[in-house]
Amino acid sequence: MSLNTQPDLGAGPAAAGVPTTEELVDRAEALVPTLRERAADAETARRLPDETLEDFHAAEFHKILQPRRFGGFGLGHDVATEVVRTLAKGDGSSGWLANLVTTHGWQMALFGAEAQEEVWGEDPAAFIATGSFMTRSELTQVDGGYRLSGHWKFASGSDFASWFMIMKPTPTSFDWLLVPRSEAEIVDDWFVSGLCATGSKDIILDDVFIPEHRVVKEADALAGRAPGAFLPDAVPNTNLPFIEVVAFGIPAAVIGMTQGLVDIFQQSMRKKRSAFTNQPQIERVANQLKLAEAKAATDAATVIMRSRLQDLRRWGQEGLPQDPAEVLTVRRDAAYVSQSMVQVATKISIAAGANGSYLKNPIQRFVRDILVGGSHAIASWEEIAEPYGRAAWGLDPMPAG
Repeated sequence: MSLNTQPDLGAGPAAAGVPTTEELVDRAEALVPTLRERAADAETARRLPDETLEDFHAAEFHKILQPRRFGGFGLGHDVATEVVRTLAKGDGSSGWLANLVTTHGWQMALFGAEAQEEVWGEDPAAFIATGSFMTRSELTQVDGGYRLSGHWKFASGSDFASWFMIMKPTPTSFDWLLVPRSEAEIVDDWFVSGLCATGSKDIILDDVFIPEHRVVKEADALAGRAPGAFLPDAVPNTNLPFIEVVAFGIPAAVIGMTQGLVDIFQQSMRKKRSAFTNQPQIERVANQLKLAEAKAATDAATVIMRSRLQDLRRWGQEGLPQDPAEVLTVRRDAAYVSQSMVQVATKISIAAGANGSYLKNPIQRFVRDILVGGSHAIASWEEIAEPYGRAAWGLDPMPAG
């Protein structure tokens, strides 16, 4: 396999034993009512219940982006994001972690065969959390690998993790280093306003040895030449820059949360009347316009997401386009739809009135989850709009750092 092209690995229903996208989405849709019922308790516990992860495993969501060598389906992100979006309609934290259940399978597939065997050979359903934001770290190269100490934040799903994928920032790199749970200390500081049940706790490492085979260099992942890209059963898009490939995972969850919010708003307004005129709220033109705008925005966001993910699938097979601006449209639109959903959530929270503020009302939870989800770096509009604008005008990229 060359660096610029990748064969079609049979992402459709042709492969024996691999469910179709529709079948996987139907499994997700069937879980939506259950996730809504569990959402309040999960938020109070600040972690998903074990039953939810068991449901995800029973539905085989962890297999979507996993290599077939370990029983995975070897499908693409276009499939994974549909499942994530659907689950997030039930509960934002559940959709958020569903993205990690699927996406981290793809990221694990970027490691070499030895690391994959170490993680999946023992447990093909192993959940991998990520320590993605460093507050301090020390990395020393030693014979056979590295020794790493430090403190990382936002390890979503840490309660379920058997491995952690640590991002070790240096002045030029965010290399990934795999660490088993037994060598990591979890610090519970996850007291937040939204996405409470993701359990995105801190990770502390103290002089942990990391063998060379458990490392993926950021430069290789960005260039589509990570070790896993050269394996015979490489999953789709491992030959593409990882930041483009994973860009829509979090926005897919944010879109789903917003769809869930709009659904509940639509249902709740059927029972309400104006406090001043006693007119049914659904007969008020203002509310009809708000509902139409919200549904149009979520539909548009879904269409944009699907279009960009089809671009990614095509690029994985044919190679990246030569135009840098065209490549950046994936991250541009991921940020754009995320911020669009934040705007929808804000308007719906106001339209829902004071009753939407009660903690027993799921509207307020969806709004808080969407606002926190929209604060993720991948959703930062200014961070991607500027480099896209420079590329669209043919200017040189901004210097790093």
